Amino acid sequence: MEKKQMNGYAGKILFIDLTSGQIQAKPLDMAFAKENIGGLGFGTRLFLNAIKEKPDFDALSADNPFVLMTGPLTGMLMDGVARWTVCAKSPLTGFYGDANVGGYFGANLKFAGYDGIVITGASDHPVFLYINDDKVELRNAKEYWGKDVYEVTANMRSDFKDQSAKKGQVLSIGPAGENLVGFASLIHNKGHAAGRTGMGAVWGSKKLKAIYVAGSGKLTPANPDELKALRKELKEVYEESIFIAAMQSTGTTSHMDVGILSGDIPIKNWQMTEWDDIDELGPVTIEERIFAGNKTCFGCGVACKKEAEVKDGPFKMKKGPAPEYETVATFGTMCLNASIESVAKANEICNCFGMDTISCGSTIAFAIECFENGLISEKDTDGLDLTWGNSEAIIAMAEKIGKKEGFGAILAQGSAKAAEHIGGNASDFLTTVKGLEAPMHDPRSAHGYGLAYGVSPRGACHEASLTFDVEGGSMFIPEIPELADDLPEGSEGRAKLNVATQDYGMFFSSCAIFCNLGASPLNATQAVSMLNHVTGFEYTIEDVMKIGRKLWYLKRGLTNLFGAGASEDKLPKRLMTPMEEGPSEGSVPDMDLMLKEFYEMRGLDEDGIPGKKVLTDLGLDELAKLLSNKM
Repeated sequence: MEKKQMNGYAGKILFIDLTSGQIQAKPLDMAFAKENIGGLGFGTRLFLNAIKEKPDFDALSADNPFVLMTGPLTGMLMDGVARWTVCAKSPLTGFYGDANVGGYFGANLKFAGYDGIVITGASDHPVFLYINDDKVELRNAKEYWGKDVYEVTANMRSDFKDQSAKKGQVLSIGPAGENLVGFASLIHNKGHAAGRTGMGAVWGSKKLKAIYVAGSGKLTPANPDELKALRKELKEVYEESIFIAAMQSTGTTSHMDVGILSGDIPIKNWQMTEWDDIDELGPVTIEERIFAGNKTCFGCGVACKKEAEVKDGPFKMKKGPAPEYETVATFGTMCLNASIESVAKANEICNCFGMDTISCGSTIAFAIECFENGLISEKDTDGLDLTWGNSEAIIAMAEKIGKKEGFGAILAQGSAKAAEHIGGNASDFLTTVKGLEAPMHDPRSAHGYGLAYGVSPRGACHEASLTFDVEGGSMFIPEIPELADDLPEGSEGRAKLNVATQDYGMFFSSCAIFCNLGASPLNATQAVSMLNHVTGFEYTIEDVMKIGRKLWYLKRGLTNLFGAGASEDKLPKRLMTPMEEGPSEGSVPDMDLMLKEFYEMRGLDEDGIPGKKVLTDLGLDELAKLLSNKM
């Protein structure tokens, strides 16, 4: 008989102990669900609960819990709601880490009857988790260990195709995760990446190769008629959205044309914002030379995912996931590499090995600058002429990083740790905050980004709040006064902006888990209405802002618990060096001003730690106790 999950939730959470092999499916507490909504709202609470007795542990030890959670909208047939989240302590930074993913895996996990998975302990041999509705097993992964993501995905689908009524979905690590590369990713369906903060290395340390899930259930919203009416209303909204039209046409790489006008695109490891060869990496060139089709996530009509193919030449690759904007920038503009074919190949390498393209490309750009300045030579780089624009050397180094081979083993730690190894003035070339390489959006062109990068709990990140989306103009949320007002030039008012985009963003992107791209046309009324129609909880905008605020403090507190303070909220020297020409000429964010205002608004002390009363007023008593014990 067909299973039906009511009101958006599947109703159970899986708890997997890899050390003992014990598997438990526990019912979801609906009071807990209403209080936290889902996604990282669930994930961080469950993570804190798992570590509270032993909060001091290494990220690559068995003591690091890994939590994967969907949201109440995941699996619904609507635009921009296919996403799900993961969190753990980051092997790359040593602080709290999380990532946000799309595709089909989250929907199928809920169809199997589970809202999420909490994984603890570590196996003494390679295993994978097999989920087929009520059948949940840990199985030996010996035959998959050592294989790349594309092989594992294809093989598992073939191996288990006759075992379930519905097509199974695969989430796996590649050799980079097995080799404990600091920025190893989890990859679903070859091209959907839980990219940031090294979650793939957490799996590698646990000897967890993959999760295979097939589900035959069905999700039922609380108020289907109201949801249907909202869908009809949003159809017109989407049809009128210029942003959505751009996503449908050329995907995220449409930003190559837009970002260059405002000085948003980092070039030559953040040393330039203008480049004569930029069009070689733009959407027109991509369509002419590598475009091979459109893809989408579950239930989403935006279809911003693209495919690429390079039919011949040194960077030949079969049809597969195309590089997103961040990848085109990190392996292209950051490295002064004008070969879009090589960027597509780099993207394939990162997907196959399971690596974050932002950290990988940025770390290679950092290494090129070290090479240029004589801090390393061909003797260090295994004979590679690691110079600007050398496509072949860039691709070769990406492979070395995935294999943790030669100098690739140094860069596999991430650029911050590599700088310590290289020495000299290598740290001058870093673009990291809290050890995480910055995304491809320049805070010298929009100062609010700088504060967002600085105070983000997981490190430099443009998705840790909605600052990038609101200040950048892709989202308009008039119901929240701080997000409806016109901003003055420069750094003024950015603390207020960041607080509001964090509180609302934690609800939007992390708890309900709307897609920041596919759901960008929604205002707050529409977003909250959609959640209410699915869950039946009748949240107000004020309610979800409070839930989002609580999650922000929880994530911030976890990073504080793991050792980050005010000194980690600073931008690196490179991002604070003004450009001598271009759209952002002479502009740098006033971090002292913004941080002072932000700390006052958030109730953070001079060390960047939230006050005890701030936390207890939000019901975060356990976190307040842990932080007070640490001080």
